[in-house]
Amino acid sequence: MQSHSISALKHLDATELHQWMKQGHTQLGQPFQVVDVRGSDHIGGHIKGSWNYPYKTLKNDLDYLNKLRQELLKKSETEAATKTGAPTEGDEPAVINCVFHCALSQQRGPSSAMLFLRSIPEFQLNRFQIWVLKGGFNYWQSKYGLDETVTESYKPDLW
Repeated sequence: MQSHSISALKHLDATELHQWMKQGHTQLGQPFQVVDVRGSDHIGGHIKGSWNYPYKTLKNDLDYLNKLRQELLKKSETEAATKTGAPTEGDEPAVINCVFHCALSQQRGPSSAMLFLRSIPEFQLNRFQIWVLKGGFNYWQSKYGLDETVTESYKPDLW
């Protein structure tokens, strides 16, 4: 069994995530999903296509955490099948890049990423690449808040 620490988390710059969003995949051609873990502060805008899984619920509800993992696996398999057709024997399992963030990505974002990473069964670890968005939504909105192609429901007066 592997041990995971917060220092092992990878950080993703907003500029790189923006490129992924414009391309529809990572630089390696892999699917990705942004997971916004803000709770009551999930107002004033969000990254387009992000899923809202509040940290408070993730940390207190294992079923909710498992639901997130299953949804991510489903998305990776769906996108892989769309891209290459039905998987055949010997194919590598589809990988999905999960980008966690909160307002600043200093507490809830990294904590959620660690919770998620530690919840992944060992046999599924190779299916996920876990990231934390540098600067969180606060930084994202300062660069891309007004870009409706990558930010939804943005209210600049709240920021």
